Amino acid sequence: MSVVGAVLVPAAPVLVPGLSGNAVPTPEARTAALGVIKRLIQAGPDEVVVLAEADREGSFDGSAPWDLHRLGGMPAVGDPGAGGSFDQRLPVSLAIGASMLRDSGWTGSTSFQGLERTMSSDAATEVGRHLGATPRSVGLLLLGNGSACCTAKAPGSLHPRASAFNEALLAMIQQGNLAAMMELSADETADQLSDIRVPLQVFAGATSPRQFLGSIAFAEEFAGVQYICATLLPDEDEAHPVGLASG
Repeated sequence: MSVVGAVLVPAAPVLVPGLSGNAVPTPEARTAALGVIKRLIQAGPDEVVVLAEADREGSFDGSAPWDLHRLGGMPAVGDPGAGGSFDQRLPVSLAIGASMLRDSGWTGSTSFQGLERTMSSDAATEVGRHLGATPRSVGLLLLGNGSACCTAKAPGSLHPRASAFNEALLAMIQQGNLAAMMELSADETADQLSDIRVPLQVFAGATSPRQFLGSIAFAEEFAGVQYICATLLPDEDEAHPVGLASG
């Protein structure tokens, strides 16, 4: 099996220094995000694949230019050599991953996959199986947030099921429960304005039937959005694999 580990970090521009002011408004989340990415690097992948739901679906190699436009009057942040057309540039969610991967010290091979938000679980599984069948050892950097409806001032206002939704996410990640990831509802995640479903389902497809155990490094709400930083690393015992539910 080629996947040596995966990590989840928030798909949040506020984690990138300079985008929203001189100081990152969520320093604990950024520290945790960089920490889990460094743990992925320590797992020794030949390549890191960055996965996120995106406004443009498609694959990009490590040479793809990227930038993140300024917020609050600060200069744009990006690849110093960025150029090329809009279609060649990484979508915002993947650019956030590129920024944090760079700041974590990764200098190895990288590729990026923008995922359609409405992708079915079966299609996500197939993307994952393709990644899992590559001959090189691969680390997966997943970007996504929990509910964006955690408070009355959240992007999606307050949703009565936001807390339960986030608790279920944390449980399935910590347990490495692939079947639960595959059962995530497209309708419910859309109601919660969450962009975590497809990356988790790609991870499930890439790693089944092996057992990966999760560890939550950070799980807090910021500005009404649930941020999660977590590692998903192989269970050394793998005595009882948790595979995908059969149909």
